[in-house]
Amino acid sequence: MPIKLMAASRRRPGLTRAEYQRYLEFYHGTIARQQRFKINSYIQNHVIDGAFGALADATHQQVAERDAVVELSFDNFRDMMETLEPATPSAASQDGKFFADECTNIIVMAEEEEIPVANPIPAFNPGLGIVAGVGALKVLHYIMRDDEVYREDYYQYWREAHEEALEKAPYAREQLRRCVANRRCRTNDNDGAARKHFKMVDPPVFDLVVSHWYDTMRAPSANMSRRYRLRTSASPTGRNPSTSTPSRS
Repeated sequence: MPIKLMAASRRRPGLTRAEYQRYLEFYHGTIARQQRFKINSYIQNHVIDGAFGALADATHQQVAERDAVVELSFDNFRDMMETLEPATPSAASQDGKFFADECTNIIVMAEEEEIPVANPIPAFNPGLGIVAGVGALKVLHYIMRDDEVYREDYYQYWREAHEEALEKAPYAREQLRRCVANRRCRTNDNDGAARKHFKMVDPPVFDLVVSHWYDTMRAPSANMSRRYRLRTSASPTGRNPSTSTPSRS
């Protein structure tokens, strides 16, 4: 079964965002191309702006700003593990210390679910994206699950909230060109190889990362104000209501 690894990182102290992203694209990216191992696709998403954390956070030590998200796709879990744990340590695993604050790295091993949209990219795309057919802007929406909400209920509640939000925002619905729900795999519970490779320490857990594509930089402005409230009160089990507030990048 295909699997995706999403790695979010922030720049190490002393680097500007421009310096970090330049290093990531031209040096670290070159290493990844030269040492592909079993990687099917390698995509860098460079953050230009974002909202992070929640009012309840005492600090941003765990939910903190990120400067890039790298997506690596594999045919199966075994291919991913062989890439993360090669016989000889890879150059990519040794390179992170030169540009990233490694202990704050966040990874999500996910399976993709394509969410239907009203006007997909083939219907209208002015070609503003660097990569053909992907639009000009991608919004990555990281969403935490409340511990009291079961995983399957959580995904159902998100989908219902997503549809309701778009129904109430016709402009956002019309401008959204693609939507992919990256659902956290159970394999994350055995992520020792990923922790070793990315050098992260006690990362926060996100059960869902939703990717939204738009044709222009202005298009998502109508969509950015919405919040998903994942209400357990909607469940027939009668559990106490609670909410999960997302952190976005």
